[in-house]
Amino acid sequence: MVTTTPEAVHLHKIILDWCSPQVARSMLDDMDFYVADITDNESLKQSIKMVREIIYARAEENEMIDEEEKAHVETLKNIAFQRKIGKDE
Repeated sequence: MVTTTPEAVHLHKIILDWCSPQVARSMLDDMDFYVADITDNESLKQSIKMVREIIYARAEENEMIDEEEKAHVETLKNIAFQRKIGKDE
């Protein structure tokens, strides 16, 4: 039976409930190498690969969000500085 995207997302959520994203990525890397690459079970192979892709996509998304938040904080600091300069003391 083929794994659906919602099922893979549920597996992803459960994994992250029990371990950190870094541990989850390492675990899925090992599962991909030691299980998915050698099994004849296409459903198992697909499940592991789908969850691994979701975990990595989420990690990249989090890095992008962190960068956006850092840029936003810098923008707010610049705005506050400019407002301070513009005020008569």
